[in-house]
Amino acid sequence: MFSNADLVDSNIMGVERSMYFASGSSPIHAESPTEEIIYFRRGHGKVLLCDVYVDVGPGSAVAIPSGIEHHVVNSGKDVLEHILTSAAIGDRPTEKDYRKQPGDCLPEDQSRLLSRLKCRRMTIAEEQAGASFDFPDQESVYTISAGFTIAHVKLAGTDYEWQYALDASDCLWIPPGVPHYFRNVGDTPLSLVQFQCRT
Repeated sequence: MFSNADLVDSNIMGVERSMYFASGSSPIHAESPTEEIIYFRRGHGKVLLCDVYVDVGPGSAVAIPSGIEHHVVNSGKDVLEHILTSAAIGDRPTEKDYRKQPGDCLPEDQSRLLSRLKCRRMTIAEEQAGASFDFPDQESVYTISAGFTIAHVKLAGTDYEWQYALDASDCLWIPPGVPHYFRNVGDTPLSLVQFQCRT
């Protein structure tokens, strides 16, 4: 969906969508010096983390710290689909002051393993707008799990606003310090997933 070359001055190395058919899997591998979050949109499977398998399904997320061997296996009968975000960490030490936010997707013990990435879910009711965000030290990637939205994105230092129509096939990258909010234009609750990367 995005590679580092698409994201100017970004710490995000990539955002990808993967689908595995029944019995499909990725090879066992380890990334370095990056960390990842895998957010599962549909299907059922398991993720190998070192020597332990973790069950996953719609709405679950798994943290992959740098250097940890892992792979994804579809253990269900349907397609297993996920969004993966990776970030460069270099020699940056793990932050010790992780603060839990409403909607965090990762269990706290997994969140503490990551130095740059976070993942959280938000829901916006029909015909409503969500809160306005402006993260001065975090870039964000948003994906939609359900519903339709108009993303309102301010042009820095002006009153001008870009508007993007998004559905579950889209992702949107927002650089640090750019005000933005989402308006539900569908007839069902809007379910957004936000990947945040500390700069």
